Amino acid sequence: MASDKIYEYYVKVQEIIKKIYSAEKHNILKSAEMFADALISDHIIHVAGAGHSAMAGEELFYRAGGLVPVDPMIGNDITISSGAIKSTMMESVVGYAKVLLNHHNVGRDDVVLIVSTSGKNQFPVEMAVEAKNLGAKTIGITSVKYSETLEPKNTYGKRLFEVVDIVIDNHVPPGDASVEYEGFPMKTSPLSTIANTFIVNSIVAQTTQILLEKGVEPPVWLSAHLPGAMEHNLELLEKYRGRIRLL
Repeated sequence: MASDKIYEYYVKVQEIIKKIYSAEKHNILKSAEMFADALISDHIIHVAGAGHSAMAGEELFYRAGGLVPVDPMIGNDITISSGAIKSTMMESVVGYAKVLLNHHNVGRDDVVLIVSTSGKNQFPVEMAVEAKNLGAKTIGITSVKYSETLEPKNTYGKRLFEVVDIVIDNHVPPGDASVEYEGFPMKTSPLSTIANTFIVNSIVAQTTQILLEKGVEPPVWLSAHLPGAMEHNLELLEKYRGRIRLL
């Protein structure tokens, strides 16, 4: 029955969020401290991912309650909007991540958050290595246990979790999909989008708390339906215009 599979997916989602909370709470807190330090020092948070992984950057930037000083590095060739096949191919192109880093003016003490469940391809690893070469601090969201089983397919011979400053394990299973069917070899219903969204929004929540405790007003988008939201958002837009490509 369909309802059985809905419940099965619900249980899988519950399990993965509980696992992330219990196992990665410390790394999420360290990432939030890195975010807060960068924002207090007037630096930018850059977010990169290929294909569906790019959605984490969009989630951080576009949503009300998200951080304004977030620069999603969502080039047309690498996001899922370009098509799954094209974005997958672009993830293997040597030098593409370096071009994006230069295009977005990533600098010393900025933070670069890279999302890649497999963490083995050229784009995420190059993004992390070259960002560190520029003096930026790096965070990786990946599936460590899954990535450990994969051969690196990049010029550095490394996987994402081996090269970033902070690793947050999203605990996503191989292949991502989670719901099984008797007599059918393929699973359905991926978990990575929910897992990654939970992680990035957890970082935002913790960052906001840290900033408030330090007496700093958190630079977050307000919902357009709240009183004074337009004025607040426009003021923040003016502050970061020219430093964030999407602005």
